[in-house]
Amino acid sequence: MAKVQISVGLLAVSLALLIIYGADAAAVASSPDHVGFLPLDEATRGGGLGGGAVIMSIAAFVIARKERSNIVTVLLFVNGGLIITGMLALIGQGALASENAGDAMRTIGSTIAMGAILVGLGGWKAATDRRVPDKKEQAPS
Repeated sequence: MAKVQISVGLLAVSLALLIIYGADAAAVASSPDHVGFLPLDEATRGGGLGGGAVIMSIAAFVIARKERSNIVTVLLFVNGGLIITGMLALIGQGALASENAGDAMRTIGSTIAMGAILVGLGGWKAATDRRVPDKKEQAPS
């Protein structure tokens, strides 16, 4: 049970980081001087907040992989889906129409891949949780 609580904590912090990242990116996009509420450039914000969230989500999966937990599965799906949705929103805003479209496509593509990995880990967790017997269902020894 402690492993699940640690994993849920990591995934909750990851979700918070992703929400802060998205809010700051939206503030940058809507600001005339392209400045968000965090004093970070795009690369630092992506590496620190986004990369940190992905690393913590993967660590949470590893910690809870042998423990049955629906909340861990759901949070993996949410975190991965949020990353993918954010990148699709960037594409919708015309991020690929800039003069650095090749660099933007590489960044967006690799970030979508990270989101897909988290969604895949959520699917893996859901599949393995079906095979792990619930502690309540096990007969006492």
